[in-house]
Amino acid sequence: MTAPDGSFAALKQAIIARTGHDYYADKDRLLRDRLERRLTVTRAAGLPDYARLLHDPVAGAAEWAELEAEITIGETFFFRHAEQFAALKDVILPAIIAENQATRRIRIWSAGCAVGAEPYSVAILMERILGEALADWTIEIIGSDINHRCLTQAREGRFSGWALRGMTEAEKTRDFLPSPDGRHWHIDPRHQPRTRFMRHNLLSLLDGTSPPDVSDFDLILCRNVLIYFGPDQVPGMLSALADCLKPSGWLMVGHSDAVVGVPAALGVVQLPGTLAFRPPGCGTPAPLANPPPPVEWPAFTVEKPARRVPARLPQPEPVAVDPVPIPAIRALADLGALDEATAACAAAIVVHPLDHRLHFYDGVIAQARGDIARAEAALRRAIYLRNDMVMAYYHLGLLLIDGTAREAGRRMMEQVITLCAALPPSAILPESDHLRPGDLRGLVGQRLRPVGMP
Repeated sequence: MTAPDGSFAALKQAIIARTGHDYYADKDRLLRDRLERRLTVTRAAGLPDYARLLHDPVAGAAEWAELEAEITIGETFFFRHAEQFAALKDVILPAIIAENQATRRIRIWSAGCAVGAEPYSVAILMERILGEALADWTIEIIGSDINHRCLTQAREGRFSGWALRGMTEAEKTRDFLPSPDGRHWHIDPRHQPRTRFMRHNLLSLLDGTSPPDVSDFDLILCRNVLIYFGPDQVPGMLSALADCLKPSGWLMVGHSDAVVGVPAALGVVQLPGTLAFRPPGCGTPAPLANPPPPVEWPAFTVEKPARRVPARLPQPEPVAVDPVPIPAIRALADLGALDEATAACAAAIVVHPLDHRLHFYDGVIAQARGDIARAEAALRRAIYLRNDMVMAYYHLGLLLIDGTAREAGRRMMEQVITLCAALPPSAILPESDHLRPGDLRGLVGQRLRPVGMP
C-alpha cells in the first residue's frame, strides 16, 4: 500500500474510534492488508482518496459498513468451548427456566455472534433441555454483530462443514439439513423461529445510542468479543452489559477476554471450568421445579477433573511471528471458502512440507468438504510428523468412528486420553480453539460411549 504514514495513522484512529476494535492498535500490517482489499474494490487512488470516500455524505455510510465487515473477524463454530456450554446446560439455563416458570418467557442476547453459530447453538440447547415443553415457552434469542455480511449468512442459516467441525454425523443430522452439494448444512427450520439477527455496534452501549430493546435479558453471551476492546473500555462495557440484564440475569464472556476488574454491578459465579457473572445478591440458582422429562444429550455431558478456577480470566498469550500462513488458511475456512483454503494449504505445504500443522488443517478442511480419503491421509501425515499432536489424533478418531473403522477410531481416542493425561490441566492444546486437556477428555468420553466404552 503506497500511502503516507500520516494518512494511515489518521484512518486507523478513526476505525478504532468508530468500532472500538483496539485489537488493531498494534497490528498495522494486518489492518493495511484489509484496507488494501477495500482500495482495490473501490478503486481508490490511495488512503487519502479512500478517507474522502468514507466521509462522503452519500456513499460513506455504505462503505463504512463494508470496511467494518472487512476488519471484523468472523471466526466461530457450533458449541465452541464445551465447558461453557456444559455450564449453560447444567446450571445457567436451568436456573433461568426456574426463574421464569410463571411467565414462560426467556430473552437471550448473543453479542458479536458472527455468522450465527452461537445463537443457533443456544436454540438447539434449549430444545434439548425443555424437550416437548418447549412449545409452551416463548424463547427469543437475538444475535447481533457489526458485520452485515456475517448477519446475512446467519439469517440464511447455511454453514460449511468447517463450522460443524467436532460434531458427529448423528449430531449433524439431528439439527441440520444437508445441502444438495453435499458440502454445506442448513440449520433445521424448527430452530429458526426462536432466533433473530440485527446489526449492532457494542460501542452504542457506551454512548447511549443503543436501541431500547437491547435490555431486559435473562442471559447475555459476549464471548471472545471484549478482547477487541482496549483495557480502558472493558470495565465500562461490562457495566453497560450489566445494565442490559434482568435483576436475576447472567453474563458470560469468553476465555480469551481479559477481565482484569469486575464492576460493582456484577458478581463473579465460579462454575466447573469457567466463570459467569450476575448482579450481586442473586444467590445460588434455585433447582428447576417440575423439570421436563430428561432428553438424551450425548454431546455436552463433560466430566472434568476438579481444578481451581482463577479469580480472573487469563490474558491471551502473545503470538509469535510465524512464516507459515496458518491464520490466512483458517480465515478462509472460517468464511466457508473451503476450496480456497484447500488450495492455500496445498501451496503452503509445497514451501513447508514438514510443518505438521499444515497437514492437520489440510485434513480437517478435507473432512469438512466430505473428502474422507484426503482427510485421513493428511491427518495421518500430521501424526507422523508430530506424534504428540493431540488434535490430529482426535479428528482422525472422529473420522474413523463416523466411518466403518470404529475400533480403529476408538484406539485413536484412547491415544488422545493418554496424551492429555501427560499435560498440565491448564495447558491450551495447540490448534484446538482454546481447549484444555480436561475439556478434550470429556469430549472423547462422549464419542466413545456410543461404540461400547463405559
